Amino acid sequence: MNDFIPPYPKRHLKALGPIDTLKYARRDLLSIWDENAFDRQFMSIKIINKMIFIANHPDIVRHVFLTNNANYEKKSQLMRKALAPLLGEGLFISDGDIWKKHREMETPMFSTEQVAKYSEVMIKTTEERVQQWSQIPADSLIHVLPQMGQLTAEIICRTLFGNQLGAEQAAQVVKSFAEYQSLIEQMDINTFFGLPSWIPGLNAGKATKAAKAIHAIVDKVIEEGEKSGNSDTLLAHFLKYQSHTVTANTLTREQIRNELIVLFMAGHETTANTLAWAWYLISQCPDVEQRLHEEVDAVFGNRSATFTDVSKLTYTRAIIEETMRLYPPVPILSREASADDTIRKRLVPAGSIMLVVPWLLHRHKQFWDKPDHFIPERFLPDAPTKPDRFTYIPFSIGPRVCIGKYFGLVETTLCLAILARHFRLRVPEGQTVSHECRLTLRPKDNLPMQITPR
Repeated sequence: MNDFIPPYPKRHLKALGPIDTLKYARRDLLSIWDENAFDRQFMSIKIINKMIFIANHPDIVRHVFLTNNANYEKKSQLMRKALAPLLGEGLFISDGDIWKKHREMETPMFSTEQVAKYSEVMIKTTEERVQQWSQIPADSLIHVLPQMGQLTAEIICRTLFGNQLGAEQAAQVVKSFAEYQSLIEQMDINTFFGLPSWIPGLNAGKATKAAKAIHAIVDKVIEEGEKSGNSDTLLAHFLKYQSHTVTANTLTREQIRNELIVLFMAGHETTANTLAWAWYLISQCPDVEQRLHEEVDAVFGNRSATFTDVSKLTYTRAIIEETMRLYPPVPILSREASADDTIRKRLVPAGSIMLVVPWLLHRHKQFWDKPDHFIPERFLPDAPTKPDRFTYIPFSIGPRVCIGKYFGLVETTLCLAILARHFRLRVPEGQTVSHECRLTLRPKDNLPMQITPR
């Protein structure tokens, strides 16, 4: 079994105080944890006038995200303030009746039958990437994160819009989203000091400008989509609900735009990060790479990939799942308590922030054997022990589990398998790999690697 321990941020010897927590969090959300945080079950800290609790045990995660979900449905004010300019009342940050209505409308769009149709786009787009990589001289350096970002952006754009979004517009959306994310403050100090929520953050003006650039492109695509006869896109599904008046069964143009942007964000950024991390991990483990190659060669043979191959790519999927355990795409999930609650005989006052932290849960010493090691075998169907469903939550869990969970698993599995069938990637000698964590967890410096054909 593999003994590789991939890099992770230095852990403090003891818990940080409120001021140091803020200081470290503004630079990197993963740098605030001490060694004991990976062994504790329920923690809290008071920062200025705000109580923050950390649910770090499956029973408490179940309570927060399932049993008493109604009390923790609202995303934290920090998250809403960070994303509202881009997403409006989109599915990711809405709650209550708006969330229920949109969720019910969108769930059928991600059924197994629909994902099977979308897989044709995934396969075709990845095979085009194979052709592009085939033109690159052996041992050349490529930046893996942007490469995976371009790939997943093309897939989600084609799935959302069909041929309505050209390469230039797609590139502009990707650029604007990256700019938006880079401008969002890690911790909004105003909130912790109890200042009014309408006081803007330092980068609010620039972030709003980036959001408006995305809005303008998507609005134009929706307008073009109304004239198109393409019925297989997600845009076409949304347009069936379009109306100038809001009812229980309709959506306005703005609401459709917001939901499309939510899906673009979820279907582009997080999957690109997962694929990039997977390439790095595979490159460090020859035994994992060999088993991956054996599987893709056996499953594909001399033909193109198909949707039915996904169920046969068990080791490829295990690599993806273990990658998301070690580097969860969204490493911190935050909620706000609507009313008082009691957990482990402790009062959780209304207005408190409740954090469920995949970064901690996925490496918790009580629930994982060798928690910092890269061991894909733990996710194989015949693994002797299965992870508790409330300790492994890369897509969240409960009623608000990511609507595109199956889409994302199929996409990452197919993309990795098709590319690994043709190429190896290596970290250049002397190159160190580290992370950066804003809204999502990504490799730092775009992850340069050397590409070699198999």
